[in-house]
Amino acid sequence: MFKPFETDESSAIYDLTLENGEDRVNIYGNLQVSKDQDGLKTAKALQSFVNSLVTALEETKDLPEKVKIQDKQEVENPFL
Repeated sequence: MFKPFETDESSAIYDLTLENGEDRVNIYGNLQVSKDQDGLKTAKALQSFVNSLVTALEETKDLPEKVKIQDKQEVENPFL
């Protein structure tokens, strides 16, 4: 797994995607946690990631109230 907010990379826990960036982490997809040993392993992986995310945020000096999100510019499709 990656360290939150340090590099642009992604990781996954089954079908749940975790995308890292310098100013945000995107989490999307599907994750099922079953009531068995495999489910426990899955839940612990998710817990570990969320704990590292919280720690990274807590350790950030001068954490802003909100990150400004720049609007993405539309690019004309060159194939049309």
